[in-house]
Amino acid sequence: MDEKINANYRLVDTVNSHEAFSYHSHEQYEIYYFHGGNCKFLIGDHIYPLHEDDIIIMNGLTLHRAYPEPGIPYERSVIEFSYEWLRPILINLNVPELLNPFNQLSNTLFRGTDKNKLVEIKELIRKIACEDSNTLLHKENSVESRLRNGEISTLFVQLLFKIYELSKQQLVKIPPIETEKNTHVKRIIPWIEKNFNSSITLDSIADNLNLSKYHMARIFKDVTGFTIMQYLMTCRINRAKYLLEIHPGKSIHEVALESGFEDSSHFSRFFRKQMNITPTEYRNSRAIRKHSVSSK
Repeated sequence: MDEKINANYRLVDTVNSHEAFSYHSHEQYEIYYFHGGNCKFLIGDHIYPLHEDDIIIMNGLTLHRAYPEPGIPYERSVIEFSYEWLRPILINLNVPELLNPFNQLSNTLFRGTDKNKLVEIKELIRKIACEDSNTLLHKENSVESRLRNGEISTLFVQLLFKIYELSKQQLVKIPPIETEKNTHVKRIIPWIEKNFNSSITLDSIADNLNLSKYHMARIFKDVTGFTIMQYLMTCRINRAKYLLEIHPGKSIHEVALESGFEDSSHFSRFFRKQMNITPTEYRNSRAIRKHSVSSK
């Protein structure tokens, strides 16, 4: 079920650095379950201090990252799934509304869920992760593989019913932490996301937001674990990926300039360093994938 659903149950890491987990985005929707540790979760300009048994649903496209405290075991379960894979299944079952929480609530945290429901949700995630792992051991078209794929689909629809129930009955939107540092970061991130395709320096950001450059740089790193310039370049790379995939007629030079890079050479070098693939190779790989999905 490659690129259709990827499930991991109770992953545990003890990190040595705040930078162990990077900002990222993806096309898949995501269900995130926090089991334990000391961790903040950053989604766009929202900063959530996680509590045990918190559940987050995400559309995946917004830049996000975990920010666990070094030296403390960080435990979570994560399921990423493809809209293209799931939508026809839900239409056949006549329950397309099960995707509404991801489309309408976007990036939302659920807290204070009934303990019995949490047990059911955790068990469904465990079973899905187990079946997902076992499926990889079999050929795609084998009878056993098809049966396992069917079981994963069935279990996952059950999980979506639970999420849909939470979205109606137990939705709690947790406000961001309102410390002085986080207030400043909440101003910095939207400004970068609005202006990343322009020529930006630390001085220009500080001047526009009326902040001390050194104070601004320090608090951003303290809160997010990333430097401002690292976040800026992540925004540019994500924009470039979008343009490469959605606008195949644009030249690499056009993509570079529209993403905020000075020239195509700098863009290509940086893109390859970050993605381990050239922009052209990335565009071709996404075109092949789209053709494969549309022909099924």
